Amino acid sequence: MAEKIEIWGVKDPNISAQLALAAKMDLFQKEAGLDVSCRFAESGTTMPRDVLEAEHKPFAFTQTPITSILLHDQGLSTKIIAPLADIAGTQQVIIHEDSHITNPKALEGKRIGMAKGAAIYIALSNMANDYQVDLDQVYFINLMPRDQLTAFGEHRLDAIACWEPWTSEAVARGGQFYFSGTHSAISGMEGPVKWLVNQSCLIAPDAHIEDKADILIGILHVLHTATNLINHNADGVSTLLADFFHLHEDDLSAIMLKNTYSMTMDTLFRIGVLSFRDFLYENGRVSLALTEEQLYRSDLLQEVDPTLLTLRASTSKDYGIFEKDRIYFKHDRKFEGDTSELRFLMADDSIVVRNFLNQTLEILGAEMVGEATNGNEVIEMFTRLRPNFITMDLAMPGLSGIDAIRRIREIEPRANIIVISGLDMREVREEVFKLGAKMFIKKPFDPAKTAAIIRAMLE
Repeated sequence: MAEKIEIWGVKDPNISAQLALAAKMDLFQKEAGLDVSCRFAESGTTMPRDVLEAEHKPFAFTQTPITSILLHDQGLSTKIIAPLADIAGTQQVIIHEDSHITNPKALEGKRIGMAKGAAIYIALSNMANDYQVDLDQVYFINLMPRDQLTAFGEHRLDAIACWEPWTSEAVARGGQFYFSGTHSAISGMEGPVKWLVNQSCLIAPDAHIEDKADILIGILHVLHTATNLINHNADGVSTLLADFFHLHEDDLSAIMLKNTYSMTMDTLFRIGVLSFRDFLYENGRVSLALTEEQLYRSDLLQEVDPTLLTLRASTSKDYGIFEKDRIYFKHDRKFEGDTSELRFLMADDSIVVRNFLNQTLEILGAEMVGEATNGNEVIEMFTRLRPNFITMDLAMPGLSGIDAIRRIREIEPRANIIVISGLDMREVREEVFKLGAKMFIKKPFDPAKTAAIIRAMLE
């Protein structure tokens, strides 16, 4: 007789669509012969506490990396064993029509409803870096999604920072979509952004990973089947799950289209996990600075389908990296090739950051030959324009900046690449320098100081 196991999820199509589908279709029994029961909570922000307080803890659960990190810090060692969906597009800020928020700086002094520990805060933080908004001047009100909606409808909040389907309900109650982790409606910066890398994941305690890996591999096989069903029969899945999520099937379909359901463990997955780790540690939410090996495992996913694993092995190494004024560079710090003329290609999805970069280039007397807004675009423009300098953001829509650096260096090993990013993780800095980047500039940056350091390297 198969062992009875319990998997926890959230009554949320962003976090637990595959788990809900597997339960609805009895896929665990049919596909893997597993005796699985599923429990679904209203909100994932309470899951760390619920898991710790449970007498019988879940065998595995679906949640974001935040939950795994918080649990690890509280003494329950867990690891992410697979991503399930890129859900940054459903993590949104909605402003009230009477809030008088006409630009990002106007958020200062306003009241924003947000569940404590919600991932959308990282998108707020990255947006604030781009627009130089002081989030210490924003009043965050700790409310669960349902209570946020009530307060929003009663005009007690100027905005909510929440997720679908609650954000669509807020729009229906007089709200206005302002931005999400992947899209901006901010005046002057409408379009794709990458202010948040956030994925729902399958997470399991270390003890189960070590002792019952075969069961977890079976669960992964089932969730892989469910992922394929979502991607190849989205309408049918929406019809099947509408009642479960208490949504009209058209509304559920619209929400699910904002997510990318994929179990591929890639560079952006890694960036997202490390971003959460550093954010929680630097803000005092956790006391442990976890290593990358403590955060996730890839070997079980490899057993399910090797094509799902596109992360390249990365080893830590002392690259002689120095820092000055939030700018990192190697000890030899020199550019390659003919630098008598400075021709820059700029890659960043933020028009605000591109404006600061233009100020830097003006101080240097450099020419800006092109502006790219995503990884694929910068590769195409580099191939066509052949600049001798590229400034590269790391978290852009589509292909990540790290993968773009790798491709450009394959095309031209002497390309001078300067990374400009809000991602300031040690492992990521080491990765980009290993790939051949010359500098790493932390956002937000001072154009004059940046120009001075670039000029010193040129000389």
